[in-house]
Amino acid sequence: MKIVLVSHCNFLGNSAMHVFSLAEELTRLGHDVVMLVPDGVETVDRHRVANFSIRLYDDALSKPLPFADGGPADIVHAWTPREHVRKLTVALSEREGCPFILHMEDNEEQIVSDEMRNVSFTELCELPELYQDVLTSPYRSHPTRYRQFAEAAAGYTCLIDRLLEFKPAGTPGTVFWPGFDPEFETLPASRQLLRREHGIADDEIMLFYSGNVHHSVVSDVRNLYLAVAILRTRGRKVRLLRTGWNYADMGLDGDDDIAAASIELGFVDREKMPGLLAICDLLVQPGRSDTFNDYRFPSKLTEFLVSGKPVVLPDSNIAHALEDEVEVLKLREGTLAELIVTIERLLDEPAVARRLGQGSRAFALDNLRWNKAAMKLAALYEEVLGAAAPVERADDDNVEEAVAEHPVKLITFYLPQFHPIAENNEWWGAGFTEWTNVSRAKAQMFAHRQPRRPADLGYYDLRLVDTMHEQAALARRYGVGGFCFYAYWFEGRRLLERPLELWLESGPDFPFCLSWANENWSRRWDGSEAEILIDQDYDEGFEERFIIDMLPYLIDRRYIRVGGAPMLLIYRITEFPDPAASVLALRQAAEKHGIPELHLVATQSFGIGDPRPYGCNAAVEFSPHHFDRRLLDPQRVGGVSPGFEGHVEDYVGVAAQGINARPTDYARYRGCFPMWDNTARRGARGHVFINDSPKAYGHWLRFLVHEAMLRKDHVEPLVFINAWNEWAEGAYLEPDDVYGHALLEITRESLAHGVADFALGGSTPERNRDFTLKVSRLPQLR
Repeated sequence: MKIVLVSHCNFLGNSAMHVFSLAEELTRLGHDVVMLVPDGVETVDRHRVANFSIRLYDDALSKPLPFADGGPADIVHAWTPREHVRKLTVALSEREGCPFILHMEDNEEQIVSDEMRNVSFTELCELPELYQDVLTSPYRSHPTRYRQFAEAAAGYTCLIDRLLEFKPAGTPGTVFWPGFDPEFETLPASRQLLRREHGIADDEIMLFYSGNVHHSVVSDVRNLYLAVAILRTRGRKVRLLRTGWNYADMGLDGDDDIAAASIELGFVDREKMPGLLAICDLLVQPGRSDTFNDYRFPSKLTEFLVSGKPVVLPDSNIAHALEDEVEVLKLREGTLAELIVTIERLLDEPAVARRLGQGSRAFALDNLRWNKAAMKLAALYEEVLGAAAPVERADDDNVEEAVAEHPVKLITFYLPQFHPIAENNEWWGAGFTEWTNVSRAKAQMFAHRQPRRPADLGYYDLRLVDTMHEQAALARRYGVGGFCFYAYWFEGRRLLERPLELWLESGPDFPFCLSWANENWSRRWDGSEAEILIDQDYDEGFEERFIIDMLPYLIDRRYIRVGGAPMLLIYRITEFPDPAASVLALRQAAEKHGIPELHLVATQSFGIGDPRPYGCNAAVEFSPHHFDRRLLDPQRVGGVSPGFEGHVEDYVGVAAQGINARPTDYARYRGCFPMWDNTARRGARGHVFINDSPKAYGHWLRFLVHEAMLRKDHVEPLVFINAWNEWAEGAYLEPDDVYGHALLEITRESLAHGVADFALGGSTPERNRDFTLKVSRLPQLR
């Protein structure tokens, strides 16, 4: 039989040693075995000479497997469902045309859950796969795909009975215990010499613990350190000898008593482990019965048990097969107090310690042999290959994901001025649309990127509803959760309303809301009093007239709601003659016409701060208008047009200002923008941000998403982006001829990473003050 064993680690890890030993025994049984490791083939020399082939993952995929007959594999055995193993196993199984078997060593769900701080494993599984992908490192099991992988496996193996709970019904499987390697059966005799090498006194009692400290065991190992330190305060001459890496903080740094009570060796080559066992007196596996310990067989326990030394271990996993007080001492609760009492007993009763060592060794010699495990595996392989019909495998990488809500809703402002209207024809010339300004923009300085040119969607016309369907599909694909349309309403006269009407009639099934752009229309595009085209008047009763006109949108099932109330943004609330009275009138009008509550949001622009004095529920940052300016001398950029009268500003400085903004005691929806350059509208009087990039934008957005998650129990998790399609202001996410989909891709990635930052345990956002551009540095345009 030609067998591929896929190890999830190299020969510096105990699991690879297990696979190595099984490969040896399967080869002795007459099988042709290839072992695959992710890296570090050279480390096998630290173990022993192999009687089988060993290859790297990359070589396995790029070259034929080195079987003696040159043919394909008969079976692939995946050591854990962790992502790097899963991907390789699926690829090999398909290429070789053979079934694969899944091996489980741990409760993979608990390991992933223990690394989360703010979400449970169940909540993690409910997230869209976008977030699961970000939260799953190559060396962890994917919350969803690992289950699909298990379902597709033709067989199942595990180290302890409890792990059978994860075996799919109907899949053949077997449980085997790991064995001990021959070098541990007879420990080195040079005990005194080895103890002196490590500075251990003749009368010191040494406890031994071998293993990495990760989130699932950190409290257990911490108890062991504390137990030894406390015993020393009682006059006991004990110390802890420890090997392994720390992947989780035990909170013991800086404690002199702890430091004096232990010898820290870090990672130790496998060949030195028998000597370390020889110089120690008690072997301790701290812990208790729980959802991590019950599902594993710690690899060190085979070495502990065969060593002939007394072993203390939790009443969990393999301990259920061992007799308490005869072969081991069991920890029933795993508490610090119990650990101290148990160790003291062995210190005071050497005869008990000797009896336990003899009992555990006899158990290991009878039960923990690699040839027994290999024979069980060979029998399962024969069963799988002899099955009448192969197990059908789903292409788990292409399983269509169910539509799920994002934990944070990204809302982008949406400009509807991409179609001709009579008013614009009169004011700006026949056929004018936003594209008119965009296409004729001119560079104003060195390396100034003008004009901007759209890519995928082209110079679209929003009178064509198919365009909006394409926009919504693009937005949804990249994590955008809704559009916020500008509504232009002037005492019953509406402008640019056609796209909204089409959206209502036959637009995409995509969330949207409205921002009432309640300012004058002027030739300067800034709502100023200069060259007014249409006045924004507020005659008595305007609030009800506005609500009546907006009612079809507010009651639409796609309309974005907060706590069941339609969300309505007001762009310049201070323009109302009496803002608080008008807000109350808007609410009363909505209630009168069938909407019990409105969620009114004041846009933070033009000096607006706390929305509560106006009677609004929340405020929204309107980037970049609500920030302090970070203006730069245009002449420092180089090549500035002689007629340029505008402003040059530092994007990184503004983004840092947004990241470092202090929390508010009112509801505030954070906002950011990907870039800004309104010279297409304002020409030589335009406002240009330099030092913008997808990376800088993504850093900012990731922080805002994280912050929204932290405050989600108090403030609706919404983040606003300015904008989806403000092309004449150079603020858009839609694909262009330079960035392509880069801004959309970084939007999706930042959304996922921001949620991941929260899930992994950030209690407060990391405010990155190094993100600020120093004014003394010469800014560079792209």
